[in-house]
Amino acid sequence: MKRTLIILALLLPLSLAAQKPEAPEYRHDWRFGIAGLPLIDQLFFGYGHDHYPESIDTDFIYSDYHGDCTMVGLFSAEYSTNFTKHFTFAVSGYLNSVWTPMYDYKGNKNGQNLGLSLHVIPTARYNYYTSQSFSIYSSIGLGLIFGTEKKEFFAFPTLQIAPVGITFGRKVFGFAEWNGGFSYLGGRAGIGYRF
Repeated sequence: MKRTLIILALLLPLSLAAQKPEAPEYRHDWRFGIAGLPLIDQLFFGYGHDHYPESIDTDFIYSDYHGDCTMVGLFSAEYSTNFTKHFTFAVSGYLNSVWTPMYDYKGNKNGQNLGLSLHVIPTARYNYYTSQSFSIYSSIGLGLIFGTEKKEFFAFPTLQIAPVGITFGRKVFGFAEWNGGFSYLGGRAGIGYRF
């Protein structure tokens, strides 16, 4: 009896794995939205008036300085492929533009610095619950952030995790998710189209 139970316990996962996964109603979707606080952009571009060198000399005193940084925020576009009803693979792109006014040592505005960042994040999504018009999911993504500012190029790795997200609607749908990671903190929300 004990041997039979052990054999059944070993065969049960194999029988579940052999079952054909349930196909999703829609195979692909596009999502467009806006995301929360761009963390890396804030750290890289978000300088203010309080950055001073270790020693102050005449070059520093009579050099240009910058004002507060302004960002438009992260706009996102995402393409997803639903492999099964529960597993989705997506590639997300986020774009942020920043600018800071420049001042000469007398306080006169003499230009501005412009910057741009592009976040590219492949993402795996697990759908816990899926119905025809509502789903609950979690996702994790690992990608790169590229940017330029003051004619300098930078690249950083990024990890983005959404512990909970929801979609509502059928072919045209809305989505909202809570996210944390190096690309941004907070939420992301927008609209999408399934096909």
